[in-house]
Amino acid sequence: MDIRTLALEQCPSRFGRRNKNRFLHALDDLFAEQGYEGKNIDKRRLFLTRDRMYAFEKTAKLYIVVPYDTPERLFWHKTKYYPLDGNRSLNSNMLATYVPAVIFYVLILLFITFVVPLFEDPLIQGFINLIVFICTLLLIGLLIKGVGNRRNTNRNSAAIIAAVEFMQSLNKDQKRRIGFVFTDRNRRRCDGAAVLMNYFQEQKKNPDIIELNCIGTGDTLGIGYRMHGKRLAALLNAGKSGMKTRMSDMNGDKCLQTSMYHYEKGVMICCGTPDEKGGLLVSDTQCGKDRVMEEHNLDTVKQLLAKAAERL
Repeated sequence: MDIRTLALEQCPSRFGRRNKNRFLHALDDLFAEQGYEGKNIDKRRLFLTRDRMYAFEKTAKLYIVVPYDTPERLFWHKTKYYPLDGNRSLNSNMLATYVPAVIFYVLILLFITFVVPLFEDPLIQGFINLIVFICTLLLIGLLIKGVGNRRNTNRNSAAIIAAVEFMQSLNKDQKRRIGFVFTDRNRRRCDGAAVLMNYFQEQKKNPDIIELNCIGTGDTLGIGYRMHGKRLAALLNAGKSGMKTRMSDMNGDKCLQTSMYHYEKGVMICCGTPDEKGGLLVSDTQCGKDRVMEEHNLDTVKQLLAKAAERL
């Protein structure tokens, strides 16, 4: 199975643990064909966080990091995502995240207040109360975990495809110097990124990190960096990439609510469209419209990764 079939057709949604494991098992085969062995980096808090690493750890100097899980569905007419500005992403989707849950809760209250008293039979009332209880549990689950989105081409199947196809183009020496990590639970606190950095700290390592995030569509290439990733970001930005490029300093508030909060030596590559305030906007994720992947974008990103590989 090739990576495009796997990411776009066999496992387009990687939200539940069963689908995630199915995807990772197939990914193991693709990396094993190129000489890489897979390794789990796990941590369980309320839910299991499972990152998957493919690397020759003793010699790896650069890690390509890709979020492999897919986001929850937002039941709203329009969604906005700013990969280079976590706070703005959170604020832009506040209504989309909480208004449907509030409406659901109000409907439950109205049902209890006006419908339940119409039935005098205790058996019927008990049955109705059971339904209300189940609906309340569903509401809590919606707020805590959400519902998986079925189509996730841009966020982040395109990044997975670019990373794997780049890996398949490496020679033997480059493979020993470049590792790959597919991170889990990339929403809000970005637990997968935290687990990965804790692992590197335990191993007393501080490698360069390039994360691919929403690269599938958009006319502008975004390169975000943290305090110790500016030199690598400047290298990626040097020369012509074939796309308009925007550099973004993600120190301070911009890295909050993003994986870059954990990657002090990290660089993020993403694609989007500048909005009226100058932010790099990615539209139509977390909904059924996320079906677009432009080959030009993937080729550009793979060229940037090749540029980073040449310096090792």
